Amino acid sequence: MILILAPSEDLHARRVAQEIELLGEKAQIINWLLAARGLRASFSYTERLAEILIQSEEDGPATQLADVGAIWTRRPSPPAIPTGVIDAEHRRFARQEWQDLLDGLTLSLGLDAVTVNPLPAQRAAIKPYQLAIAQRVGLSVPETLITSDPLRAEHFVEAHQGRVVHKAMTSPRNAFVETRRWLRTDRGALHQLLVAPAIFQRLVDGPIDIRATIVGQEIYAAAISTAHSRAGLDSRLDLDVPMSAYEIPAEITRQLHALMAALGLTFATVDLKIDNTGQIQFLELNPQGQFLYIEILTGLPICAALARLLVNLRRGLGK
Repeated sequence: MILILAPSEDLHARRVAQEIELLGEKAQIINWLLAARGLRASFSYTERLAEILIQSEEDGPATQLADVGAIWTRRPSPPAIPTGVIDAEHRRFARQEWQDLLDGLTLSLGLDAVTVNPLPAQRAAIKPYQLAIAQRVGLSVPETLITSDPLRAEHFVEAHQGRVVHKAMTSPRNAFVETRRWLRTDRGALHQLLVAPAIFQRLVDGPIDIRATIVGQEIYAAAISTAHSRAGLDSRLDLDVPMSAYEIPAEITRQLHALMAALGLTFATVDLKIDNTGQIQFLELNPQGQFLYIEILTGLPICAALARLLVNLRRGLGK
């Protein structure tokens, strides 16, 4: 069995599960978000066997996860504690108890199954660290400041004469947060950095964005003609922008694989930018990034490639 940890409605998970089934393997999507809201999880351990059972409903059949051979941690959701638990400390305690159980189940399954990507590696691939590693493996990274200091941010913007973009380090689950170009009116909001730090980066001028999806040793890249985009900086906001398959140069390919190895990742989406001099700049990496829209708009077989990777890992061919 191949286990996919994702919200039940996640289209990426469902499409890859379909491709896995076409390859003759069973795939099961489990939604950790149902924790404390109907999901029943049990871990029992003896000297000979660790038994893991998942049950979606009280009367539903329990799923034995002993035969899981590969795991895709697509987007394992945090447990959602019922609103009836009102006390804040009680909610925190219940959430942490559930989180420890679910993380323990995932990591325990990973002792015998291959995980794409292991939770510790995903958590380590945070923006400040990945940028440092990207530079170390030779990728070009625009001047970047990640700060909670309004004064440092203001000085960075002034040093680059306002040609700066700003973005969050993470994505909230209840909102879409795009990359934005610095505006003079943003100065009045800098005090909010004291509450939530942010990324400030030199604006990279250039006609093409590259969205690269790395699946094991394969890279599926799309060139996005942002010069024709109506959405400005963030091409995800304009699905009519011209987009086509793109072959990444060999040296950049080598550097991206080195970055993935250093971060302990098998799958990721990477945002790159070709600047006006033709140089490729590394912007960021996401271990749980979106790729289905790239497949739809370019025909790149990303879902099939990810399914093939998981099946090969399940059968021991990828070890």
